[in-house]
Amino acid sequence: MKKSKTLKIVAGTVGILLILAILFITNAFVGNPLSAMMANRAAQRYIDQHYASLDLELDKATYNFKDGMYMIRAKSTTSIDTHFSIYYARGKVQRDDYENYVLDGFNTWERLSKEYSHLAKEIISKELGYEDNNTMVIYDMDEHGNYSNLLELDMKFDKSLPIDAEVTLRLELQNHSLEEITKIVTKAHKAFVNAGCHFNKYGLFSESNNTMIMIGEITPEDIEGGQLLDLLKEAHKHQEDENYKGDITVVIRKIK
Repeated sequence: MKKSKTLKIVAGTVGILLILAILFITNAFVGNPLSAMMANRAAQRYIDQHYASLDLELDKATYNFKDGMYMIRAKSTTSIDTHFSIYYARGKVQRDDYENYVLDGFNTWERLSKEYSHLAKEIISKELGYEDNNTMVIYDMDEHGNYSNLLELDMKFDKSLPIDAEVTLRLELQNHSLEEITKIVTKAHKAFVNAGCHFNKYGLFSESNNTMIMIGEITPEDIEGGQLLDLLKEAHKHQEDENYKGDITVVIRKIK
């Protein structure tokens, strides 16, 4: 009788310890509801104190087990580019990234790049027939790694904005020859120019039929000069040569 009672006590103790261990592990990876609630309340007090004029709404706190912080996304109801994160840990708000994402222009830069990408996708789909292309446009930063001082919060997208931009054609190619790639890049350049889109650099990425292609640093002058195929062949010949002095990069590899 005593032995049976002892076994029940041991089993109960082990069960409790297992539950506590599970709760501890869960808390370590996803946080806990009480701390999340405290993070939400602290974030609300924080924006009321520091950003009351921005008409912000807060998302629910999410836990990042890597740094042990709760992140709360704040976004404006009146400004498309005003959104940033607030970070909570150890009972208080530790920091936010309003300056980097909003004031320094990252959000505006990212949105305009996405809008230009959407336009470029439509042009490639219509003019080259690649309906499922994922062509991407990125506006360049200046030589100091800063976003252009021409960017303004919530400004409308305008493809004539005088900031250098790079376009990468992301296509699923069936023909991987440099001859075919030359035709595609040349045709894309012509289509973009006709649509009033001007890029200072072109690239191409394709991953299909066990072949990966990465090409970059092509300029409009390379395309219009009539020697693009020769330039691509030369760059491809030196794709493993770290001392190659050419600007264009060409990497073509078989993948599994």
